[in-house]
Amino acid sequence: MSENNKGADPREVLSPRDKWELVDVLHEGRWWSMAIGYWTDEDGKRPVLAQRWNGDEGDKGNPLSRGYPTWFILPSETYSLYFGSDFIPDDKKSKVVDFLLKKS
Repeated sequence: MSENNKGADPREVLSPRDKWELVDVLHEGRWWSMAIGYWTDEDGKRPVLAQRWNGDEGDKGNPLSRGYPTWFILPSETYSLYFGSDFIPDDKKSKVVDFLLKKS
């Protein structure tokens, strides 16, 4: 966990287990985190970009479902906004773009 993040460790946010599969945490700041993973819904299993609020010390952050920390799945139409941002480390950008644009 980042020394700046006092809330939920994004690497331990694994709910809902039947829908979310964490691949990599891309950004972990004081208040929020970004990750790539797989989301399974009525459209099947697909690669996604997700974010969440980490929360403060002893807090589970947001969003929560049934008391468990979860990720917010970003709309695929917004992905290109992040490809050139500093939120995705330079050494991971091509991996992230390839991951998100591949067909599952």
